[in-house]
Amino acid sequence: MMARIRLSVRKYALSLLILIPLLLTLAGAGGVHVHAQTDSRYGVYVQDEANVLSSQTRSELYARAKWLKENTGTAQIGIVTIRSLDGQTLEDVAVATFRKLGLGDSARNDGVLLLYSASDGHVRMEVGYGLEGRIPDGKAGAILDQYFVPNRDSGQLDAAFLQTQSAILNEIAAEYGLDSSGVTEELAPPMGVSDGSNFFESIPGYMKVLLGLGIALLIFLDFKFTGGAITFSVINLLGRRGGSGGGAGGGRGGGGSSGGGGASR
Repeated sequence: MMARIRLSVRKYALSLLILIPLLLTLAGAGGVHVHAQTDSRYGVYVQDEANVLSSQTRSELYARAKWLKENTGTAQIGIVTIRSLDGQTLEDVAVATFRKLGLGDSARNDGVLLLYSASDGHVRMEVGYGLEGRIPDGKAGAILDQYFVPNRDSGQLDAAFLQTQSAILNEIAAEYGLDSSGVTEELAPPMGVSDGSNFFESIPGYMKVLLGLGIALLIFLDFKFTGGAITFSVINLLGRRGGSGGGAGGGRGGGGSSGGGGASR
């Protein structure tokens, strides 16, 4: 009898240990306020809520993003400026905005969001799952450091967005085998970053093995004590991730989702 009670306690303790952090994370994400409001002139491509861009820059950003979508069929770059974060983190707002706009294709997940908060000057590049190989976190940071940050710090926000969008567009165009030289500005490539410089590739081999064993152990314990209920719940939740398309007139999102990759400055 006591053995059966101890088994039940361990079973439910394990379930709570895994489920509580997951539920807290989902609850936090659900409470994030999305600032982006679709502008019928520019669709999902340019949302200048903070009014920091000139009309000429908005039009140019839109034209380039539209060219990318038309020539790749799916890839999209969204530019969003907001007045403030309202006490939220830049990363949470970026993920929520990405999903609301639905940048990129729902299958390819080939969208990129550039989000700027005017009150503190912080910027976030959020990269969709399908482009994380082409634009890993290190390269996203290098692009911001080389093109956005210097222009932002000197008060040239139009140049910051134009050059950063050009760099992102060049990367996506190269991924699809397109020549974007006639569409974007001539830029030097981001310095000091290789295409494979993402976080996972930087982990030592033995750490990858330990990580894999740890995940396998958690799955084993889940199936042993709960019949795999937690594992299947997590799989179902991950399968439902993604945003619905937004926009009107200027362009709609394709339902792509962010993988949480990118960089903030």
